[in-house]
Amino acid sequence: MLSVNRALGQRPESPSLVVATTALQLGLVVLVWLVALVPAALAALTLLLVKTACGFFRPSRVKRPIGS
Repeated sequence: MLSVNRALGQRPESPSLVVATTALQLGLVVLVWLVALVPAALAALTLLLVKTACGFFRPSRVKRPIGS
């Protein structure tokens, strides 16, 4: 067991491999967030548009003066 730990400790890490792995992990996190947030944003935008459209077709509450 000691020889395995010593062998792993002596093996140097490649800096380019560390950068590539870190970039891949960050990209995966961003992708998961986008997959989670885009549908929620589209649902909120759709609800906002539907409520706005319903407001356009609703009769006005403003009363006209009688003499007009």
